[in-house]
Amino acid sequence: MIQKITAFLLSVVTLFGSLVGSGRAMMKPRAFDITLDAATEEICDEIKDYCGLDIELLVTNLPDVNEPVRLVNRTFHLDTVAFRSKMNEIRDEYYAQGNRTMGLLFYFLGAYLSGFEKCDITLEPTEGFPGEYEFVLNVLYTDGEVERIWTGAYYDPQTGDFHGRDDQGMATMGFNFNLPEMLVYATVNCWMRNFGFCFGYDLFCYATPFFKYQTRRFKFDYQGKEWMIQVWKGRYILANGAEVGLYNRDKGKVGTYYDCAGDDELLNMSFSLYHGDELLFSRAEQKHWWANGFKLMRRPYEANDLTLAFTIEMKDEEMLQAFCSALERNLWHDVTYSTDGLTVSVVW
Repeated sequence: MIQKITAFLLSVVTLFGSLVGSGRAMMKPRAFDITLDAATEEICDEIKDYCGLDIELLVTNLPDVNEPVRLVNRTFHLDTVAFRSKMNEIRDEYYAQGNRTMGLLFYFLGAYLSGFEKCDITLEPTEGFPGEYEFVLNVLYTDGEVERIWTGAYYDPQTGDFHGRDDQGMATMGFNFNLPEMLVYATVNCWMRNFGFCFGYDLFCYATPFFKYQTRRFKFDYQGKEWMIQVWKGRYILANGAEVGLYNRDKGKVGTYYDCAGDDELLNMSFSLYHGDELLFSRAEQKHWWANGFKLMRRPYEANDLTLAFTIEMKDEEMLQAFCSALERNLWHDVTYSTDGLTVSVVW
């Protein structure tokens, strides 16, 4: 349980950590200078004009993060160059095993404990992908070494998409971002998929001031497993968002934990989120286990004022009937549904 809650916290911090810094924190003395090139500044200005989120201010005014590094170095007399080299070796070993997440963890540990003097953020052309750019961190460490870190966060000016490779999201964070729509969304192979879902994740969100959403769970049995389709709508920090999640587990399991659907269990899903008659955004049909979207806006709406309309194509008639029975048991007064072949359309 602790491991799964920790994974959830990490995913939240990865996606939204830059959104929650207070104004007072931004005014603290800085440990190092961060600058953005003209192209990156232009992107930040566009986001700020649309939703009020000043990413440039947040990034260039980070509080002192080097004090813990100084303490470690004073206590252990750390040779930061040798330590960083060793962390990079471990990173490469994990990369060779196909475990990029663990590799990045050791890589960033080596970088962090080296201490930062300066960082310039630039957009650089990507080799092999004409017209596409990658964010690069040009880092000067406190030991005098310089490194160019290619982040794995790519930008396509034609589509306005910020994305990663191998369907793992920007910099393998699990999420992509579309600039014209101001929309954050998760990829199919985001790393959070390894940690399933349980009631504890929602409980954590309810206990924070950053999330205010409603959720429903539709549970049914199908082909020897207990299945759950869970949906969410509401406010996610500075975004209006919605989610449709597909989970299952072996029969007889105790507790609230479910695994995320496997590759052969993905279903075609799509949805639209409305505020009254206004369409906020849509997610096109895709085989997924967690269709979602979080639109950055100046005004987050109350969950009661949002309407989620989603569709799911079931695998066969047996699954269709099982899900429809679950809907019938949980309709209440604010849910309606219809079917067309194996496709179920739900309005909530």
